[in-house]
Formats: sequence, C-alpha cells, structure tokens
Amino acid sequence: MLTDDVLSRLSQLARSTLPLAPPQPCPAQDTAPDAAQELRRETPDNDMSQLPPGCEVDTAWGRHWLRERRLWDLWPHGAEWLSREQIRLDELRTQAHRRPAELQAFLRSLPGQVLLLDLETCGFAGSPIFLAGLLHEQNGCWMLSQLLARTYAEEKPLLHTLWTLAAGKQVLVTFNGKSFDWPMVHDRSTLHHLGQDPRAVPASESAASAAAGCAPPAQRGDPRPALIHCDLLHHARRRWGGRLPDCRLQTLERHVCHRRREEDIPGHAIPAAYHDFVRTGDAWLMRSVLHHNALDLITLLQLAMLAVQ
Repeated sequence: MLTDDVLSRLSQLARSTLPLAPPQPCPAQDTAPDAAQELRRETPDNDMSQLPPGCEVDTAWGRHWLRERRLWDLWPHGAEWLSREQIRLDELRTQAHRRPAELQAFLRSLPGQVLLLDLETCGFAGSPIFLAGLLHEQNGCWMLSQLLARTYAEEKPLLHTLWTLAAGKQVLVTFNGKSFDWPMVHDRSTLHHLGQDPRAVPASESAASAAAGCAPPAQRGDPRPALIHCDLLHHARRRWGGRLPDCRLQTLERHVCHRRREEDIPGHAIPAAYHDFVRTGDAWLMRSVLHHNALDLITLLQLAMLAVQ
C-alpha cells in the first residue's frame, strides 16, 4: 500500500498541471538541437476517478483498454522538432557513415517500420505486465497507443494486441529492454501460451517465418515476430555516458533532450498504484502512471533520433 504522504503528493499531481523548468545546460559537446520544452498535461475532466477517454479492445482472449492519441496532442511542438530531425536523418541515409547495426536498422526503418516500447509492470521480473506503451507511425502521424489491463486477467489480451502491432514492424526500440522489457514480454507470453518463443526456434526457421510475414500469434505453436531490437541504454552509455552523472532515462531527458519533469509519480510507487486501481476501481493514480509512461516514450523517441546522428 502507498503511504499517506505519497498518496497526498500523488493526489496533487493527478489533479494539477505539471510545470516544466527551462532547459538545462548539457555538459556533452554534441548536444541535441533545441527541443520543444512544452509537454501538455491532459485537461482534467469532471470525474478524475475514471480512466481517461479510450476504448475497449476485444480479442480472442478477452478485452483490455486502449488509450490512443496523436503525439502532437501531448507534445504540441513535437511536429516541428521531429520534422526538422527527419530531414536531417533523411540526409544521413545517403551518406556513408559507420554506426552500430541496430542504429543503422533504426535509421533505415524510420518511421513506418519502427515500434517504441515501454512497459509498466507489477514489480520485478516475472510479475504481470499491466501497461504497454507503444509509439509508432500510423497514416503519416506518430501515434501513442497505451494498452492497459484493467484487471490482472486482462494481461493475456493485452499481450495479444502487442504482438499483433509488433507483427507489422521491423525494429523495436526500448530503454534497457534487452534486460527487462522484452524478456518480460516473452516470458509472460509463454505463461499465457501466446505464440512460440523465437529463442527456442532454429534461426533458419525464425528467418523463414519473418520473411513469410506470419500472422499475429494466436496459438501456442505460432511464431512470434522477430524484430531487430535497438536498446538505447547501451548506445546512450557509449554516446553520452562519459559526460553525464549517469545514464538513467530522466538524466538523459534533462541533459540531452533539455527537459525536466518537475513532478512525476516515482517508479517504485507505480506497482502499488496499479494494485490500488484494481482493488478500488479508482483511476486517479492511474492517470499519472499513463502520463509517466507517455513522457518516457517521447524521451525514447528523441534519444533514438539523436543517437543515430
């Protein structure tokens, strides 16, 4: 359970607009271009105890909640920043430049074949996944899709939708995802008998399945999509690690993306916030969790576009 002090501070957070501090100076010599500093908090509606607007997704394994927004609705100046960076990256594609294979794959696949992922779970490895935040291009626009399990039983349909979206992509981008997020997705999917884990499939068969464009996994024997995985934590350590205090995501957000979160739900409080939501049905804390997840994904996209340059 959350302490009274944490509940009080999170209550204020969920019911207020989060101010953003001015850009912080970056000690790195290869600093990012001026990034938009304004991230929009959702306008509070009349009943903060309910989940923000979304829809139910009905799958073969049950239902889960889906929250979809255009990236520009949360990041008003993001269109300008991303448009400028996209032009720069288009120029890089035509130039001979040595970069890690994962970043090269990201550059080659941007934007339509890239999927950015950030999970929120009930704790450490092996615990249920209750939120999968995805950033992907759809009809010429970056979309934020947040798959939410409103109860513990909705984890399986959530994972099914995640694999369905992943099946149409070639490159997965995460932060520390090779150690945590992606193994969690595979392990929880195996627990729910969703698809065949490609780690247990011969490489030749996995490549053949990917080339054939297999359908989204529905049965235990179906192969899961095999994406090229770009874990930005490793690339950030090589690029900025020697100049920054550490390479945590929010440290990079401050010094490389030039943004600072004045208030945010602490990561250690997120599992308890979800358990409270499942127990009581009161979603005001979950709104802060959804916002936290969205900010992480925006930072992930910015870092990926800067790391490849």
